[in-house]
Amino acid sequence: MLTNKQIKLINSLHSKKGRKENDLFLVEGEKSLLELIKSDFVIEFFVFSESQPELANQISLVSKAPIYLEDAENIQKLSTLVNNQIGFAVVQQKKFPSFKIQDRYTIVLDGIRDPGNLGTIIRICDWYGFKQLVLSEDCTEFYNPKVIISTMGSFSRIEFTYVDLPSFFKAHSEYKKIGAVLNGENIHHYQFPEKGFIILGNESNGIREEIMECLDERITIPAFGEAESLNVGISTAVIADNLKRFILS
Repeated sequence: MLTNKQIKLINSLHSKKGRKENDLFLVEGEKSLLELIKSDFVIEFFVFSESQPELANQISLVSKAPIYLEDAENIQKLSTLVNNQIGFAVVQQKKFPSFKIQDRYTIVLDGIRDPGNLGTIIRICDWYGFKQLVLSEDCTEFYNPKVIISTMGSFSRIEFTYVDLPSFFKAHSEYKKIGAVLNGENIHHYQFPEKGFIILGNESNGIREEIMECLDERITIPAFGEAESLNVGISTAVIADNLKRFILS
């Protein structure tokens, strides 16, 4: 059974301030928990429902982290999810102080604020084999519970950094800065350079003006219907797919 101190800690992780002060975050959802135990994240402890011990038994075979059992009502009270029938884990945040660009192409996000969108983009990066993600300093927090649950476990395989984008671009001038905009070159005809950054902007306003000034080239996903725009997660997937065709060709 959890102590009052542990309960207070868990509740504090519902807020960005609490996560930052403790360098911890919550992982919820069966898929995310199963991906978590395959990763090198340091797990403080698990909390599972007494009514559904199967996952707890499964995880106990591969993880040495302490496991606590609570009744379903307490699980729900402590969870950030509307409906959590299973449980969650308290996990140490990772720091990447020596972040260095590893691949020919990296996704860069400017001002992405919606946690669901960020989580989807992280999952897309994982699907298409992008191992790193660069975020502007005002992007939503990577360890937000809504971000983590939206990744479906992909958070465990993506290295990330928050940066001042103009300074970052200046330090990596050898990479082409390619922005996704509404009036760029048709991506179906675009010739990708040898290496670069794919930059996607805010859900409502797109890439901000100071970042637009940093761009070397601009690309557009052509529309064949009447929709005003695409969700930034969908745009990331379409661009990633076209880019991977180029890399593999």
